[in-house]
Amino acid sequence: MFTGIIQEKGKVVNFSKGILEISTNLDLSDCKIGSSICCNGVCLTATEIQLINNLYQFKTNVGEETMLRTTFSENSFNKIKPINLEKSLKIGDEISGHFVYGHVDRTTKLLRVSKLNNSWDFFFENFQNKDKNYIVEKASIAVNGISLTIANVTNEYFSISVIPHTFDNTNLSDLEIYDIVNIEFDYLARFSERK
Repeated sequence: MFTGIIQEKGKVVNFSKGILEISTNLDLSDCKIGSSICCNGVCLTATEIQLINNLYQFKTNVGEETMLRTTFSENSFNKIKPINLEKSLKIGDEISGHFVYGHVDRTTKLLRVSKLNNSWDFFFENFQNKDKNYIVEKASIAVNGISLTIANVTNEYFSISVIPHTFDNTNLSDLEIYDIVNIEFDYLARFSERK
C-alpha cells in the first residue's frame, strides 16, 4: 500500500522480456528482495537491488496483465520518460495523500495543460463506460501513482489542479499532449458504488 506522495523519480535502464530495470537517487537501503515499489502507480516487486555509483538500481518483473492494463507495454512504453517512485507504506508513516494500492484500473491520455498563476490545470480524457462513475469532483485519484484531487468533470474530460511542488517533483512536468498515463480510482468510490 502507498500514499501517492512521490518520493523520487527514476530512470529506466532497461525494459525487455518483462524485466524492468530502474536507476534512482531514492534510498532503497530499507528495501529487500520482495519489497513492493510503486512505479508510475503500478505496484511492482523488487527482484534485485544494487547500489551502483551512489545510485540504487532495482529490477522488477512486469507480467502480461500489467502490460495489458498499464503504460508498461513493451511495444508502446516510453523508456526515456522518468518514472514516479514510492516505497511501500510502513506502520506509523504519515499518510499525506490517500490510500493507493498500485492496482491500476485504466489508462487515459492527457488532452491539454493550462498554466495558471500559481498552478497548472491538467485535462485528461474522461471514460465513456461505467468507469465514468468513479470520476467525481473532489474525489481522490492516482495519476501515474500521484495522489491528486479531481477538480472538474465534463463528459469529455476531467481535470486536476497541480501545485508547483507536485509539478517539480513528479513526472507530470515531463508529460506531453496525448501521452498516456496510469489511473487508479479511489477505493472508497468503488465501495460506495457497490451499495
